[in-house]
Amino acid sequence: MTKTTYQTNSLEETRSIAVEFAQHLVGGEFIALIGDLGAGKTTFTQGLVGAIGSTSRVKSPTFTVMNEYAVSSHPTIRRVIHCDFYRFTKAEELGALELDEYRRPDTVIVAEWPDALPTVDWEPTYTVTIEHKDEQSRTIMIEEGV
Repeated sequence: MTKTTYQTNSLEETRSIAVEFAQHLVGGEFIALIGDLGAGKTTFTQGLVGAIGSTSRVKSPTFTVMNEYAVSSHPTIRRVIHCDFYRFTKAEELGALELDEYRRPDTVIVAEWPDALPTVDWEPTYTVTIEHKDEQSRTIMIEEGV
C-alpha cells in the first residue's frame, strides 16, 4: 500500500498534484475523495479531469449529485463520473444512481464524501484525503488501496 503526502499553497498547486496523479490512471478506478467542505475536493477533480483529457467545465456535484465528463483524448479512459454522497442517508438512495452501470474499464469514478454511507461495499482504488490548514494551504494524502 503506497501513501504519498503533498503540501500545497494555492488552487493551482492542488490542481497540479491532481494532474500528476492522473498520469497513473488507466480506467476502472474508484477514487474516494475525503475532506471537509471547502477543502479542495472539486479543485482536485478539476485538475484530474483536465489531465485525463476532458474539456468539460468541472463543477461541484453537491446539488446535482453526479456529473459525467466525456474524455476524448485518453487512450483508455472515455469518461469520468464525479459524484457526491453527502446528501445520502441510506444505501438504498445510492442505488438510484446506478453507479454499478458506470463501473467499467473505460471509466474513472471520483466520489466525494464516500464515507457518508459506511454500508456501501466499494473498495476504493485510491483514497485522496485533503485537509485545509487555512485559506490557501492544503495537505493532500494519496493512498492506494485504502
